[in-house]
Amino acid sequence: MIYSRTAKYGIKALVYLSGKENGDYSTVSSVADRTDIPAEFLGKIFQELARRGILESRKGRGGGFRLRRPGDEISLLEVVETLDGEDVFNDCLFDVKKCGRGGTCPLHDEWVPVREEIKNFLAANCVADLANE
Repeated sequence: MIYSRTAKYGIKALVYLSGKENGDYSTVSSVADRTDIPAEFLGKIFQELARRGILESRKGRGGGFRLRRPGDEISLLEVVETLDGEDVFNDCLFDVKKCGRGGTCPLHDEWVPVREEIKNFLAANCVADLANE
């Protein structure tokens, strides 16, 4: 897998929230139930997404989380880089310390264009695209 389970769950939850027409707040437990994501794990993901401005949160009755921006303004790349770090696609398939950006691993030259294609795909698609599927 190119990115983590955290990013996968983050995308899945944001797709669910993007599909909600009225923009109501959703609790972590309700999203976890509907997306089959462990609630405790999802809570941590939502906190990070809120801290980074992708979600907004509200406490109290009727509170929870919702998208801060429309789903068509949140690229999949933004979600992955928010949850996994901006260097997630710079990791070497063999050994991060060995390869880095210097191109010393055996697959470096082949991996760079694949990595760029994946990044371009994620940048060109947004959570709303998946909600409409």
